[in-house]
Amino acid sequence: MFRRSVTAPDGTKYTLGRRWLPRWKQLARVDPGSAPDLPDGGFDDDTGIFATIFLAIFAVIAAIFLALVLFNVVAIAIELVIFLLALFAGLFSRVVLRRPWTVYAKSKHMTHTRHAVGWRGSRRALRALGEQLASGVQPAPGNRR
Repeated sequence: MFRRSVTAPDGTKYTLGRRWLPRWKQLARVDPGSAPDLPDGGFDDDTGIFATIFLAIFAVIAAIFLALVLFNVVAIAIELVIFLLALFAGLFSRVVLRRPWTVYAKSKHMTHTRHAVGWRGSRRALRALGEQLASGVQPAPGNRR
């Protein structure tokens, strides 16, 4: 049971569910500032023309190789690692640390939210919230938005 709908006696339709992730009010903004000035690079006058041509050809081949092969492999590996870390961190926080679930009943004009510890506790909270709304009783003052 992920989501279910309840209609109150006054005709208001509520959607009941659990929030897996918290809702952040505002994301922190970071001012990157100005980037530091980089020193000018260059070759010495002693460097021969053949070394410069060889270095340019090697740089082009290396860039093509990195763009076509390694970048894709590294990007996919990084995405998988981030996904697995987020999955395990979320499961660890919900199961081991018993982080509460946010249970909500949302209509067009109002949202009722509650916190319940454990999956079964959140199921009981959803059932109680749905019964209260269906019977016409306003839920106990919790978090309203």
